[in-house]
Amino acid sequence: MNQSPGPKVLFLSERRRHISFVMKQTILLGAALVFPLTLLAHPHKGSASQREVLTVAVATGSGKHTYKNVPWWGMAENRGVGSTNGGVAIDKAGKIYFSTDTVKGILIYDEKGKQTGQMGPGNIHDLFIREEAGQEYIWASHTAGKRLVKMTLEGKEVFQIPNEKTAEVKGGWGGVTAADIAPDGSIFVALGYGSNFIHKFDEQGQWIKTFAGRGKGVGQCNTAHGMAVDHRFDPPRILVADRENGRLTHWDLNGEWIGVAATGLRRPTDLAFRGDVVAVTELAGGVKILDKKGKVIALLGENPNSGQRGKNGVALNQALPGHFTAPHGLAFDSSGNLYVQDWNRFGRITKLVKVNTSEQ
Repeated sequence: MNQSPGPKVLFLSERRRHISFVMKQTILLGAALVFPLTLLAHPHKGSASQREVLTVAVATGSGKHTYKNVPWWGMAENRGVGSTNGGVAIDKAGKIYFSTDTVKGILIYDEKGKQTGQMGPGNIHDLFIREEAGQEYIWASHTAGKRLVKMTLEGKEVFQIPNEKTAEVKGGWGGVTAADIAPDGSIFVALGYGSNFIHKFDEQGQWIKTFAGRGKGVGQCNTAHGMAVDHRFDPPRILVADRENGRLTHWDLNGEWIGVAATGLRRPTDLAFRGDVVAVTELAGGVKILDKKGKVIALLGENPNSGQRGKNGVALNQALPGHFTAPHGLAFDSSGNLYVQDWNRFGRITKLVKVNTSEQ
């Protein structure tokens, strides 16, 4: 008959495990700073003791899609930035723009994580930057304002839809979640928190066509949450993050259904392109990198605590390093680094630095 170890043996065993754990964390931090990250790369692993939360550089992803987090990047005094439920955009100078649900509106950072300014209204859901005649403009899906607004990088509003040239559109203007601009200047606006219609307008804001609509079948969306013009194809297409259907869908620039581009996703919310791949935030997962055929080729920052996935109220001191709680918006910079914003009431943003590996 086996006997259970006594209290003293249990205590010593627990103490050995604790010492081993601390040593492993020290080695991990030192290796992240001194040795090549290829030795630490893994799909979605990493841990830290409670006093080391978010202070460890953890590798994530695999192969040429390996990244490491920058601990506490952009976090003012490690306290967050206020409620985040929006997107990310990066200008040609490398400045990073994060939208928030606060009166601070859009926060502006340099690449080192220092906040350099703020602009625009609050409650921006998604945003992107486009250049016109040598000047860059931010286009923002202003959910609270029931509109798409165009601003200078200083926050001056210069255009919006709807405007005086915009007729009534099917389904109203509630729930604007995403937008993008086609090569010919046509403007696409998704009402993912409302009717789930996608509207096409000309450059002046005049209505051209309405397509999609709520549903689970062909030619429908169930929360058209993210949307972008997919320039990986010729001619370009519209790619939609159909969140509650767990899929990405393709449409042509006339609003005609092409087909399902990827399935089996965990509430996809936003899209970012780099070369032939697309990075997709999953509200109930991590960040996935997909190839042109819709195949998942890398998984970044998946939270090993399934109880935190997709949760808005995870406190910052409870989040593990390099792992996401509810990924919502993202963007690549010119070097291939990823900036990811969690849907989080405390305000959580992450920078993932691309690691140069021997497989590149």
